[in-house]
Amino acid sequence: MKTPDKTIAIYHRVFPHESFEDTVGILLQLLKKAQSDFPDAPRHLYLTIDGHRNSEDGFDDDMLELQSKFMVEVLIQYLSGADTPLAKVKNPKPQNNNLPSMLNLIKIDPPASGGPGEPNTKPRF
Repeated sequence: MKTPDKTIAIYHRVFPHESFEDTVGILLQLLKKAQSDFPDAPRHLYLTIDGHRNSEDGFDDDMLELQSKFMVEVLIQYLSGADTPLAKVKNPKPQNNNLPSMLNLIKIDPPASGGPGEPNTKPRF
């Protein structure tokens, strides 16, 4: 099948009740749907976020992690680019069209004391 000449726009609005895990699951399903409907077409994500603010009016830890670490280290490989409230990100490599059926992520929290020791791990997704 010929790849469409135009980029497929994927839009997701993160609602205040959605967690990091909810949002990652939704984004993966949107990517899979786009790949199914428009095989190998370039994909660009547009993300908006409602709520999820801290006391300084910045993003809470989950949405900060989603837009920075997760977007750059995991998700961008499946996109040609992304626009988030914090940044516009372009994939410097060819888009990966082999989407996983699920993502297994873990969250690593620093030790509670802030001192040396093993980090605590919690399932992230």
